[in-house]
Amino acid sequence: MLKLSLKVKLKGWKLIFFISLLILFLGSISFLIIKPSKIEKYRVEKKKMVVSVYASGYIDSSDSVLVKPEVSGQIEKILIREGQSVKKGQLLLIISNSPVKENLKEVEAQLASVRERLKPESEFRKELINNIEIKKAILENIEKNFNRKRALFEEELISKEKFEDIKREYEVAKRDYERQINQYKDIITNLNYQFESLKAKRQALSSELNKYYIKAPINGKILRRFVNEGDYVNPMQQNAPLLSVGNEENLETILFVDEEYIPRIKEGMKVYVTLDSYPGEIFEGNIKTIESQSDRTTRTVKVKAQVNYMKPIFFGLTVEANVIISEIEGIFIPQSAYKDGYVVVLESGKPKKIKVKVSPEKYSGNLLVLEGLTEGQEIIK
Repeated sequence: MLKLSLKVKLKGWKLIFFISLLILFLGSISFLIIKPSKIEKYRVEKKKMVVSVYASGYIDSSDSVLVKPEVSGQIEKILIREGQSVKKGQLLLIISNSPVKENLKEVEAQLASVRERLKPESEFRKELINNIEIKKAILENIEKNFNRKRALFEEELISKEKFEDIKREYEVAKRDYERQINQYKDIITNLNYQFESLKAKRQALSSELNKYYIKAPINGKILRRFVNEGDYVNPMQQNAPLLSVGNEENLETILFVDEEYIPRIKEGMKVYVTLDSYPGEIFEGNIKTIESQSDRTTRTVKVKAQVNYMKPIFFGLTVEANVIISEIEGIFIPQSAYKDGYVVVLESGKPKKIKVKVSPEKYSGNLLVLEGLTEGQEIIK
């Protein structure tokens, strides 16, 4: 009974061991069967790969102008609206300018007064001339008396003292007359100087006042208004324009390219642009100009492109772009298929390791094959 029981137990362990081996065997077979189905194959074909540089930016006008204040004050009146067409020199808005106006008014009054005094027929000028005539008449009377007394003195009919008295009187009258003439000349000279000085002051004030009347710098359209009536403006404020004026016919696409890529960008290169306003559409253009200075804050360089949108476009719209550096056609393989100068090719369903030569440059995760593969071959990725 004891032996029988032992045999039964041994048979049970053998059965369990056999079943375990069977499971392991079947599992290994299933692994071998499943594994080939997970191999990723890639058919070698000729493709065209594009090397591009990404950039973002916005749409502007090539002749757009930001109108900024030159003086401080409140916006008194706005005479235009956004989207309105304007002519060069047209009045757009007015900044309060009462102190300048008052100063100009005072100078104008002073100028008018001086101008009136300088007129030949003015009462002021007549009075000055009249004073000269009075002095002249006095001098002439004394001169006659002097000449008469001199003749008598020469004939020794009057004393020397009397002659000296009339002589002094004559010299005083002569000096008074000459002084009156010089005084007249000085007054007229000073008035002329004052007149010219006031004219210059009026010109300066007029130029200053003109700064308070903001006019259109170019023909175009009001793209955007940044202020409202009553707002206070100051020319010392950074990035505080009043208006932007531009021309719809001169659209320009502004792009910002990272410094590291800018040496690869050349004028005339093709560029593809997308806008959120037109999802799924791609617009083609060319690089027009490349600025020679980098922005030290963003570490980007401004590039301008000419793009044919053929759609209603608004200034300021954000764009994304790809500048085409080069387009290459050839046999490309996934980078993951290439290892240490070799790829694995499937020949008659069997893997075979072969040597290939590839370009050192990568194209969006792909490599350009220079030697070793032909179209139609299958490789394992």
